[in-house]
Amino acid sequence: MNHWGVRVRVNSWSNAAEAHVHMGKAEDFTMKAYGTRVSATTVMDGTRLTLTPDGEITGQWPPQ
Repeated sequence: MNHWGVRVRVNSWSNAAEAHVHMGKAEDFTMKAYGTRVSATTVMDGTRLTLTPDGEITGQWPPQ
C-alpha cells in the first residue's frame, strides 16, 4: 500500500489516545481509546489494528 500513515495523539492526564489512520484513497478513520484498548479492522485488506490509551498502535495482517 502506497501513501499510508497514522497520527497518534495521547492525553496522559485522562489516560486516553486518539489515532487517525490514513490508507491512501481507500480508507480514513479515527480510533479513540479512553481508559481501555480499542480495535478496528480495515475494510480494504482486513488488517486488524489495536490502540492502547498510552498511544501504542499495533497491526496484524490477516492470515492468507
